[in-house]
Amino acid sequence: MPYCETFVTPQQIYIGIWQLTETLDELITLWGKDDYPQHFIDARADKRRCEILATALLLRNLIGDDVELRHAPNGCPIIDSGYISISHTATHVAVALHATRMVGVDIETIGNRAVRVAPRFMSPEELAHLPQEDSSIIDNTTPRTATIHITWSVKEAVYKVFPSAIEFRRDIILSPIQALPSGSVDVLLHNNSTCIEAHYTLYKGCSLAWVVR
Repeated sequence: MPYCETFVTPQQIYIGIWQLTETLDELITLWGKDDYPQHFIDARADKRRCEILATALLLRNLIGDDVELRHAPNGCPIIDSGYISISHTATHVAVALHATRMVGVDIETIGNRAVRVAPRFMSPEELAHLPQEDSSIIDNTTPRTATIHITWSVKEAVYKVFPSAIEFRRDIILSPIQALPSGSVDVLLHNNSTCIEAHYTLYKGCSLAWVVR
């Protein structure tokens, strides 16, 4: 059976999350009709086709009907009714919707890669404020590893609504993350000194973050 969860944040963002456990044939059965999204038809890899159908099924769940998902020339997703953001990771798909404001969402499977490359996307100040590695466990990970993944997810979500912030170490700076497993963090955009609030949580082996503009 598919795993699907939806919730509404205090910022009126509608978020849906799909855990990718189904085969392509199982997702096709859940889709239940021959009218497939065009980008599903164009896709060649089964993994990509699974992501596309899971996204479409999440939209069906969130909106109550099938909607046309298009893409801008820069690849950003577009729907006619409001604003949308989509994120894929190895194990999950996340979709965020807002009626009137640009929205960004990111979900990342917690593992070793983000820890290894943390100096590439975190500023020296952010690295200095990381918790020391210890034996304490939060949702099957350590505070340091969780904080690194949350930082990555927040920056990815912010980039989706501020695409000019292309250098994560320089252009998107987070205040120290104080609360785990869930909370909010102030984000300073370097080039124009804009400060926004992002929200995050650990979610079933992933980090999840969202923001509105």
